[in-house]
Amino acid sequence: MNFHYIIAHFKDDSMEKLELIRTDEYKVHSYEVDFGRRIRLSMLNRFMQESAWRHAETLGAGFASLRSKNYAWVLTRIVLSLEKLPTWGSFINLSTWPSGLDRFFAYRDFLFNDADGHEIGRATSSWCVIDLADRRPQPVANIFPFRMPADKELLFPERPPKIEAPIETDFRWHTKVGYQDLDTNEHVNNVRYIDWIYETLPLDFLKAHSIRRLEINYLTETLYGQEITATTQKISDTTYLHAVIQSSNQNVICLARTFWQ
Repeated sequence: MNFHYIIAHFKDDSMEKLELIRTDEYKVHSYEVDFGRRIRLSMLNRFMQESAWRHAETLGAGFASLRSKNYAWVLTRIVLSLEKLPTWGSFINLSTWPSGLDRFFAYRDFLFNDADGHEIGRATSSWCVIDLADRRPQPVANIFPFRMPADKELLFPERPPKIEAPIETDFRWHTKVGYQDLDTNEHVNNVRYIDWIYETLPLDFLKAHSIRRLEINYLTETLYGQEITATTQKISDTTYLHAVIQSSNQNVICLARTFWQ
């Protein structure tokens, strides 16, 4: 695949060329893996979040730029497909690039390669921009100081899908939002929902299986002190539906679907 796109960024009547694709190298440390020495899926999502933040900053649409307008990026959906989970001590080359816009959503793709250049996974995501005062979404085309290229390559044939809610509960887990769960916007960081989903699954299942695909929809934010219930419905031996629910009013905060091997 050829990702050598260049975009033009105009500033003070001069043209500054920026690379549309960013690649970062990450090493998997001992404190980032599970009992099988495989990276925790939430940690892989932290790497994605870090690379997306770094790239948005260089493109003039990052945290600092949005905060100056009292705006913030909010992740809304992810699809993550994996050939294998990287293990302790291995290196990951994570490439990311903007992959399109519509009125209220910006899309970003990710490609994971091992140290030898072999693909080990790919992901696509959708993001919106909210006004921090009223939490309302803003048109994303106004955020970018450049024109998005039309001839982009997509890693998935479709945008991240809407996920149906579980209708039964085979497993559940309870928690209360604390300090460790919060991000810079003072709501629960998106990776914590993945941790909570994993907590619903039996340990014997996690020891015997490896995740191959995650689809997740973030529906609303979760705040400090809220009581949370995470539930899981078994669809088949390798497919599960998940929900994260606010315990006090049963509002659905997050929906997910996982596929295992």
